[in-house]
Amino acid sequence: MDEYIAQCRHDGDQRIKAHTNGVSVVLVGYSEEGSVTEPYLSAASARTFARGILALADEVDGGEEKAGPATDNRPKVGDRVIVIEDDPDDRTGEFVNLVGTLTDIIGGPYTPYLVKFGEGSHGDVDGQWYCQRVEKVADEPDSPSAATITRPTREAYLHRAAELLGADPSALDLIELADYLAGEDA
Repeated sequence: MDEYIAQCRHDGDQRIKAHTNGVSVVLVGYSEEGSVTEPYLSAASARTFARGILALADEVDGGEEKAGPATDNRPKVGDRVIVIEDDPDDRTGEFVNLVGTLTDIIGGPYTPYLVKFGEGSHGDVDGQWYCQRVEKVADEPDSPSAATITRPTREAYLHRAAELLGADPSALDLIELADYLAGEDA
């Protein structure tokens, strides 16, 4: 997640941080005591606020050369995406590196992206899952088969097996459980 910090030029303990939670632009004002305020702005309000800040900065120093239009690489509903980080609190790593279709972007700060991998049930690797971070996948001339999209990596099965087995599992236990999780197609 990108975040931008503006540091006060007169007081090193004062700063403003801006980031997004997937739905809102969040500004957090800090002082020596810690977080002071945390407004959540709609995208339209954030743009208006940013334009105002730029206008004020232009008054101070005359402005900079205008940059060209920025390209918007954020994933949108309907895009093919790869999971960079799945749910950090539940079944971590099981869906990482899987490619699917972004079907919804919800307002939650933790897992805003619902990705569909196949026709299976929610929570299945051939179903759908809410994820923390995804990236758009470059369009390919030929669509990959469903098996290519939904099959998790061997590493994802090993991560899940390690998570289920807990501390210090044997290599044999890890491999056996990963094979079991992978099913007959592994």
